[in-house]
Amino acid sequence: METKRKFQIRSKDDARYLAEEIRYFGKSFHYYVPLMGVNGGMMTVRCERDQDTCTVFASTSGSQQTEEVTMRDFIEHLWKDRKLINAELRHVDSH
Repeated sequence: METKRKFQIRSKDDARYLAEEIRYFGKSFHYYVPLMGVNGGMMTVRCERDQDTCTVFASTSGSQQTEEVTMRDFIEHLWKDRKLINAELRHVDSH
């Protein structure tokens, strides 16, 4: 029986692929950051289909930061946080 492998970011091309998928479908992707804030925090990344920028939200208890980034910077963000994103992608409920 063949087992289905889950997508993981293993290269910058993988980060680019994920960024393009998020943008194409106009969806948000959330992942947990354990060392952000007192109890950790959530990062939310979102791209709108018809825009050249993406939004990165960082939320902790009591605060939220929003940053607009170019697609190139968005890909770098996904690459930099790949360990945390890959951990989220391994969870069945994250898709």
